[in-house]
Amino acid sequence: MPTISSDFISDFHDQNIIISYRGAFDSSVLSVLAQNLENSIPSDIKASKKVFRIFIELAQNISFYSTEKLRLGESDQTGVGILIVKEYHDHFMFATGNMAKKDVVPHLLEHSKKINTLDRESLREYKRQRRGMPHSEKGGANIGLIQVALMSENPIMLQAQPFDDENTFLMIGARVDKS
Repeated sequence: MPTISSDFISDFHDQNIIISYRGAFDSSVLSVLAQNLENSIPSDIKASKKVFRIFIELAQNISFYSTEKLRLGESDQTGVGILIVKEYHDHFMFATGNMAKKDVVPHLLEHSKKINTLDRESLREYKRQRRGMPHSEKGGANIGLIQVALMSENPIMLQAQPFDDENTFLMIGARVDKS
């Protein structure tokens, strides 16, 4: 399975960076980041739409599923994580990272391995099957990674680095080729 290197995430001086953000992923932050992303990729309409949709999917994953939370109000909380989008001459690369419960990581790794073995039509069928399944404890049918693979038209990258007894730092990456 393709992986994302920690260098990709830690090299903030890279001139290819379009967006680099670490912090809370609440709706107001997502709105500003989305606007900046949209303004940064005006020349390639097809790739721009894919990049924008993958951005939303991966950012929502952090917002909903990160175990590191920030309290926004009396009852509202949002996930904390990182997001980096880089542009190269022939593609865009995404990397997200957030804390995840250690016990969910093996399932995510297996899920991503399966996703990466499927062709486009098989991915669509797998997504339909997953939609019909009962929602997980976190409230989803686990179709986000399938959606990212469909939109990017490339294998997804998933890497986990143990953090402590309960948490793992989970990195998800995606590549979007330019038209």
